[in-house]
Amino acid sequence: MKYLRFFLILFLIPFMVLAEECDISKITITSMKPNKIEGNTEVISDPTFEDRTIKLNLKMFDVGDSITYDMSIKNDSEEDYMIDEDTFKTDSDYIEYTLKTNDNTNIVKANSTKEVSLIVTYKKEVEDDKLNNNKFNASNTLKLSLNTGEKEQPLDIITTDNIKEVKNPVTSVSSMMLISIILLTSVIIIYILLKRKNKYTKYLLILLSMILIPSVYAICTCNIEVESTIEIEKITKLYDTITDLSKEENACITKYEGEVTDEVGKTVNASNIYFDRCTDKRNVIFGGYCWQVIRTTETKGIKIVYNGEPVDGKCESTRVNHKGIVGTNGSSQTLNAEYLYGSSFTYNITNNTFTLIDTTTAAWNDATYEELIGKFTCMNTTGTCTTMYNVNGYESNTTAYTAEYTIGDTNYAQIGTSPFNANFRSPANVGYMFNKIYNYKSETPNSSSLMGNDASYSNGIYTLLPANGESVLGTTLDNKHHYTCNSTSSTCSKVRYYYNNNYYIELDGEANIEEAINNMLYNDNVNRYNSSIKGIIDSWYAQNLATKTSMLEDAVYCNARNMDDSSTNGWDKDGNLNMFMIFKNSNDIKDLSCANKTDQFAVSNNKAKLTYPVGLATHEELYTLTHNNSNINFDLTKTGDWWWGISPVSFTGNSAFFRVVFTSGIVYSSATVNNAYGSRPAVSLKNGVVITDGTGSEAEPWIIE
Repeated sequence: MKYLRFFLILFLIPFMVLAEECDISKITITSMKPNKIEGNTEVISDPTFEDRTIKLNLKMFDVGDSITYDMSIKNDSEEDYMIDEDTFKTDSDYIEYTLKTNDNTNIVKANSTKEVSLIVTYKKEVEDDKLNNNKFNASNTLKLSLNTGEKEQPLDIITTDNIKEVKNPVTSVSSMMLISIILLTSVIIIYILLKRKNKYTKYLLILLSMILIPSVYAICTCNIEVESTIEIEKITKLYDTITDLSKEENACITKYEGEVTDEVGKTVNASNIYFDRCTDKRNVIFGGYCWQVIRTTETKGIKIVYNGEPVDGKCESTRVNHKGIVGTNGSSQTLNAEYLYGSSFTYNITNNTFTLIDTTTAAWNDATYEELIGKFTCMNTTGTCTTMYNVNGYESNTTAYTAEYTIGDTNYAQIGTSPFNANFRSPANVGYMFNKIYNYKSETPNSSSLMGNDASYSNGIYTLLPANGESVLGTTLDNKHHYTCNSTSSTCSKVRYYYNNNYYIELDGEANIEEAINNMLYNDNVNRYNSSIKGIIDSWYAQNLATKTSMLEDAVYCNARNMDDSSTNGWDKDGNLNMFMIFKNSNDIKDLSCANKTDQFAVSNNKAKLTYPVGLATHEELYTLTHNNSNINFDLTKTGDWWWGISPVSFTGNSAFFRVVFTSGIVYSSATVNNAYGSRPAVSLKNGVVITDGTGSEAEPWIIE
């Protein structure tokens, strides 16, 4: 008996000592904060950790909504704790929980901190019959156990269906340990009561003690419980609303069939594009401004066009004019003095002033002008003014083509007016951004001048070349002879290229007309300077809509400068001198593809990079919007004023022409780019934006918050 007592003491001492050392207060959550929010997830209150209880309070709206919490588990004990992933499970049909660690193992080492990510995801839509006032409460409880009795192993992705409630963690013993203790206690009681001291009973006691002593050392378990209160609210998404309208009988929503380029470098057959032709279901208030829906995008976004400031929460077409950035037609301006220039500006409609941003001081001359194109100036050294100028092109070493701006009244549907480009004298001026400018000149070639079909270039000298099948140069300007040195010589350092009767550009350092066209319209560096209207739109966006950027997708705004081979006409060395350059959308077409990557303006496109996700509507979009088979409705684009799209039309003898919407809404009008017409920015709302109120009418616009 004395041996048994001694053995029991040996058993109880480590149990008591180790139980005393198993202090769960040494396992704590030291920090927990949201890291990444996807979709429309709302954090109702910050997460808390108190008395070993994590509390989360969230609101979710749409399948796929999720939030990732960064969580730090601190272990101040002398033992390694293991995360028991088998305990981290619930049976919810709607909410999924995922636990990830920074090193993909489930060990929380002694005297260290473990970084863990807890991801909560709305995985399955709640059925309508389970909604109460369009809402569902998905509050649940989840337990995360840590213990000292497991070996280190890789942490698989741990998922659970529902986290509802969090309770205080406790120190406990494992089930096996508890069974062993009960069994040992029972045997001792039986041994004492029955006084059965045979050797088999002793051996059983010794065996149980030997099994139990090492297991005593591994029984520390810390239960961290998570209480998650998640309110799921049924939402109405704008994209779903528009596509649902398309299914109605005699629907005013029309589906587009054809190719589309809504992502950079990706032209596909459209499957998700619908044009909103509903006069009473296309009005949106977003970012505090009125907009009109044009169409959905292939990525299920919503392209919308600016439609002014709301009045009493309405976007009616009877609104009076409001203040905006009012531009004048492009003109020449002398800039030979030193002035302050800014890459952008802010404006104040209360005192009608502009203030330049990101400024530099310079004088306009042959050495400095390139870095000043696209910038704004007050033509002073203070950077603040009531009249501001956009520098748009080189005219001479003292003068530039400029657009002039003030703050004043503008049409209710516009942010103001602006030339598309103040300079209109080059094909490059049809660019939303541009680089190389070849301004036209007009003069009949000198009599008896030699004319070539082509020209070679070497060591700074052009040499005229005859047409195929001809042995000598021509002496008459015609469809086969466009090049001349404007003399009886066949060589020169600058060569003229005649493209339209007596209009020509001068080549200086370029090999031929093909290279000149490439420099103006297609090469990788073609988008260097902002057009006049892009500078205005960017500055307006930065001041008025930048806080809403996260709700916008990186859509493509196509400045289609491509041409068919037959459309270059006089710009082809074998082309017709009586015809002008014609761009893709000169005709009334409705093709939403964008052939050249340098024309696909988007934030993500380094070859046509936007500063902000904002542009202008294309002619193809506006034409398809207003033309539905034989049904034409120009009320969809009518504002009572002229306004610009982003689509070029042609370059005639001396002018770049661009698509412009007429006062009556006609979309196939065109005008020279230096005219100051209305500016209506276009943006594209992301897939999943939610309608919080409204019917889409002018009196009750859809509200997007």
